[in-house]
Amino acid sequence: MNHKSSPSSRKETASGFIEGFGAYLWWGLVTTFYFRYMRETSPLELLTWRVLAGLPVVLLILTVRSDFSQFFKVIRQPKAVSLLLASALLILGNWLTFIYSVVNARVSEASLGYYINPLVSVALGSFFLGEKLRPLQWFAVSIAMGGVLYLTWVEGTLPWISLVLAISFALYGLIRKRVEASAEVGLAIEMTILFFPMLILQIYLAQGGNTVFLNSDDMTLGLIFGGFVTVVPLWLFSRAARKLRLTTVGLMQYLAPTAQLMVAIFYIGEEVGTKWITLSLIALAISIYSMDSIRASRSETLDC
Repeated sequence: MNHKSSPSSRKETASGFIEGFGAYLWWGLVTTFYFRYMRETSPLELLTWRVLAGLPVVLLILTVRSDFSQFFKVIRQPKAVSLLLASALLILGNWLTFIYSVVNARVSEASLGYYINPLVSVALGSFFLGEKLRPLQWFAVSIAMGGVLYLTWVEGTLPWISLVLAISFALYGLIRKRVEASAEVGLAIEMTILFFPMLILQIYLAQGGNTVFLNSDDMTLGLIFGGFVTVVPLWLFSRAARKLRLTTVGLMQYLAPTAQLMVAIFYIGEEVGTKWITLSLIALAISIYSMDSIRASRSETLDC
């Protein structure tokens, strides 16, 4: 039976598309250009201000959305807080690695990491959550692993930036899946946990003369703006995720690493070199994985 969608439903889906595209293009373009512009600042200081300036922004969003009741409900649960502590440390490592890659003109390695991240997530779901993988999904994961192994063999070293970004974000998603909280509430608690350690780190950097905060007007404003750079795409993503099918959101996520790769090649001028072969294998794996996901999604829809 065919079900006609109502005008309000179509309008909500359209706004979800706009918000989803906005979130992933923000992650791919705005965030990359931002850290590239701020490259004279040390990665550690950029990391501290991602939390120090980000927490007030996410708390403002919670205030506007009246989500503080959920914030206090979650923060009173020891198990949830323990999981969010672990996820906070993972996202901190992920952020620092990404900042390092942009500041040091290694964005193509970062984009590779975010390309393989969904496939790593699928593999982790199989190992830790007992989720059954379809044959084509296993095939896609195997091709991606082959691409990484090829790059390791050719370059003579592990593509650690790609692997750290992919694995840390996949583990982050795995942990956050076990916490019943919205994206904004979860991020607010994570940033609350990290706030004082990051404040102490910022004070330490300032005492050692390794900070640009208050020593350069444009860099100081840039550090404060980092809060919006961090929180806005997450807010857009959380809105899109509520309006769109999971398969649609899953396909959209490749916009971010594609945009990062374009910035790496055409703006920063990175030499991709032998990474093209690995990227081609990853693209093949993504195509197989995406087609299988779409086919499975259609089958589920027909069965309903």
